[in-house]
Formats: sequence, C-alpha cells, structure tokens
Amino acid sequence: LLNPLSKLNVLNNLHSHFILVDDGTVGKYGAEVKLRRELEKTINLQRIHARIGQGVPVVALVFEGGPNVILTVLDFLQESPPVPVVVCEGTGRAADILAYVHKQTEEGGNVPEGAEPEIISTIKKTFNFGQSEAVHLFQTLLECMKKKELVSRSCHKFFFMQGACICGYNIKLYFSVVYDQESLKKSFLNIVDLPGVGSLEQAMLDALVMDRVAFVKLLIENGVSMHKFLTIPRLEELYNT
Repeated sequence: LLNPLSKLNVLNNLHSHFILVDDGTVGKYGAEVKLRRELEKTINLQRIHARIGQGVPVVALVFEGGPNVILTVLDFLQESPPVPVVVCEGTGRAADILAYVHKQTEEGGNVPEGAEPEIISTIKKTFNFGQSEAVHLFQTLLECMKKKELVSRSCHKFFFMQGACICGYNIKLYFSVVYDQESLKKSFLNIVDLPGVGSLEQAMLDALVMDRVAFVKLLIENGVSMHKFLTIPRLEELYNT
C-alpha cells in the first residue's frame, strides 16, 4: 500500500481489496467512467446472502477530483435508487468545493444570498474556468444539493461510508448480522434507539439461520425473549432451513 520510494498515489489502507477498472483507452480522460458504472451496478445486484434481498451496498467516495467528478456525483444521486456519496473534505479541488457547498446549502437545495458569487469565484480559480463554465458547474452543484441528505462529509474512517449507505433501522440490523462485525452490532443495537420487538425478533431469526452466535447473545442481552420468540411457526422455519 505504501512504498516510501514511490511517487505514485497511495491506496487507502483501511480497505482490504481494490478493483482497478480500465477500458483499454490511452490518453482519454474519463473514458473508463461508463465501464466503472456498469461494473458497480452489476456488483450492486449481487445478493449479500440468500436470506436477504438486499444487494451489495454501493457508495461513491470522492477524493479531490476535477470538474467531471461533480458531474459524476450528480449521476450517482440521480440513479434509481440513488447512490449515496461521501465527500472527503480536505483532499482538495472538487471534493472541497462539494463539501463547502454542502455546508452552505439550505433546505430545498439553495445557497444563502451572497454565497453564489464566492462559490463561482472558487470554481474559476480551482479549475481555471471562464465565467460561463463556472456558472454551469455551479448549477450542477445545486442539482447535487437537491439530494443533500445522500451526501456526507468526512475526512476518513469506514463507518462514515456505512452510515451513508445504510438507512432504516431494519436494514441496519440486517447488515449487522450479515457482515458479522462487532463494531456494527454494538453501534446499531444502542438500547436508546431500539425499535419495536418485531424488528429484533426478525434479526434474531436471521442470526440463528446464519449462525451468528455473538449476535444472538447480543440480541438476548438487549431484550429479545427466547420464550416469546420461539413460536411454533418459527421453530418450523428454523427446522426446515
């Protein structure tokens, strides 16, 4: 991941695997974007586990980047379903502009009066744009901010990505069981946040079928009664699994 003698970019050491996408073109900036999006969609359609209909979660991570990155972010947000975006603030250029506009944006996707000239000026300086190009990119940024809730600002850490792509308590519980990560389990099973017992009982059923022993213990500690849980239909389902 890091060679002190290398002048190339460093891969993020918080990840264990990387997929490098290349469409075979040479000297054509952004040519691989279409191929990469097709690959991401294919990965997204893969089911995590036979019990769960949820596909592999996909999230866009923005480090630095040129003006095309902002267009790509808009494409992600306009997908159906939309792809959440994590902007790594402090990495420069497109990422910093996105982060700044995200901070400034009010409800409805508008920026405060007086902020527009400042943002356009920053775009011109950052990308060496003329006025018309900068205004067009500013409008693209405003389009992105119409789905501000899907954009997160961060500097680091994997859990920001998880927070961005996992919304809804039941889905959080599912991912906690599937990924079998202690940090996920404890953070998502905060006793203050607990929903109705039904959600936890479904999580218990999934945990038993997937053989997640530690998660079963955690659910029992957080209020799931095995006496109430083990109904005749559930026993039949567990027996037939």
